[in-house]
Amino acid sequence: MEREIDDAVLTILAALHAEATGDRTGRNEPGLSLAKLSKRVELRMSTLRRQLSALEDAEIVSVIVNDDGTGRVTLTPLGMAIFDALDESRTTATEST
Repeated sequence: MEREIDDAVLTILAALHAEATGDRTGRNEPGLSLAKLSKRVELRMSTLRRQLSALEDAEIVSVIVNDDGTGRVTLTPLGMAIFDALDESRTTATEST
């Protein structure tokens, strides 16, 4: 039985991948802030944090949370490879239909 990936997880990975591969001119820190990611993927912070916790346990993302509750999220090399493979398989599936 094939397991489907939750749409929220795909949206999170896509946002982090776009950030990692986009133009970084003028930005010092890698990844996205938790607040910016929450807005970009249109998820409540509690839902986002729950999803990120699972992704971090699987070593797909790295989450750094500061004492004040702010934080940043980046894709790990494994996360980048997984997203690239998913994106390639979706592109192949779309082209064959």
